[in-house]
Amino acid sequence: MAGLAVMAGCGDRGATAGAPAPRYQLHCDSADTTERSSVFCVRADTRNGDTHVVDLDKLPITSGASRAADERDGTYQTVCDSTVTPTKSDFHCLRLHTQSGEIVVLRLSELPRWPR
Repeated sequence: MAGLAVMAGCGDRGATAGAPAPRYQLHCDSADTTERSSVFCVRADTRNGDTHVVDLDKLPITSGASRAADERDGTYQTVCDSTVTPTKSDFHCLRLHTQSGEIVVLRLSELPRWPR
């Protein structure tokens, strides 16, 4: 994902009814100038505070539908934002498995559309 310009604003999400609290959370923000935008993300382990910088260029990218096996409510968190410079704008999304910590880049052009 070389050349990724910006992906800002990751959000926290609490546990939903009946679901365990998320073990991992994803936090992102961008650093922007008029000529360049860069996104920075960290994955935090809520049990022990261990934090890792996410290397966006090394994340797997979904190839097609993003559906995984059904799990408990609250298992996945999706974080999306846009990249913006005066000459280019993009929109990107990451999906975090809140229990395993796995992160993938969602290829938006291949995801199903809703409503149908």
